[in-house]
Amino acid sequence: MSGWYLEDLTIGRRIETAPVTLDAEEIIWFARRYDPQPFHTDIETAKGTVFEGLIASGFQTVAVATGQFIRTGIIEGNGLGGPGLDKIRWVAPVRPGDTLSTVIEVVEARVSKSDPSRGVVRLAFTVSNTVGIVATFETIIMIRARG
Repeated sequence: MSGWYLEDLTIGRRIETAPVTLDAEEIIWFARRYDPQPFHTDIETAKGTVFEGLIASGFQTVAVATGQFIRTGIIEGNGLGGPGLDKIRWVAPVRPGDTLSTVIEVVEARVSKSDPSRGVVRLAFTVSNTVGIVATFETIIMIRARG
């Protein structure tokens, strides 16, 4: 296995991801399929909305941050899925041309009560563009323990 184990994910450990830049085409593609609201799907219509221009779906922002985390390789071979997300907050809009960077902090890590060969880890995600924080959320993952 090349990824980390439960024992590597200590409380307070921080992980920084590689940045990802979103363009208008990608924002519109995602939104047409998964969040078809006019401020996500149509550049001209979006200008007349409260956002005064095209913005990415918050769900796309969460998906980008999740992809950034997966691409770190940390859970490669040892990740066992996850039961859910919590505390999703969309703090500021993500616009075409924004480059997103994500910092993930381990806020809980423990051995599973039902299976000591795996652990339960809660991760806090903070997603930022060059101006500031655009989204925060927590996810719970299951991961192999070294045992």
